[in-house]
Amino acid sequence: MSPALSRMAGTATLLTGIAVAFWVVFGRPQDWEGDMRWLRHGLALGTLGAISLGARLMFPDGEADAPDTASD
Repeated sequence: MSPALSRMAGTATLLTGIAVAFWVVFGRPQDWEGDMRWLRHGLALGTLGAISLGARLMFPDGEADAPDTASD
């Protein structure tokens, strides 16, 4: 994937994850009780995964960034 496309996809994923996280924290899911509570927790964990994926897409690890293990 080209770096520009990867950064655009990462930015879109990151902003979508943040928007859904705000909705889960401040929005309608606060009224969900019983079994729907588990869906709210799943959405919260999913948004953390989306934010993490967006950050990885925006700033991919390169071989130049790898630590040098044989420094002796």
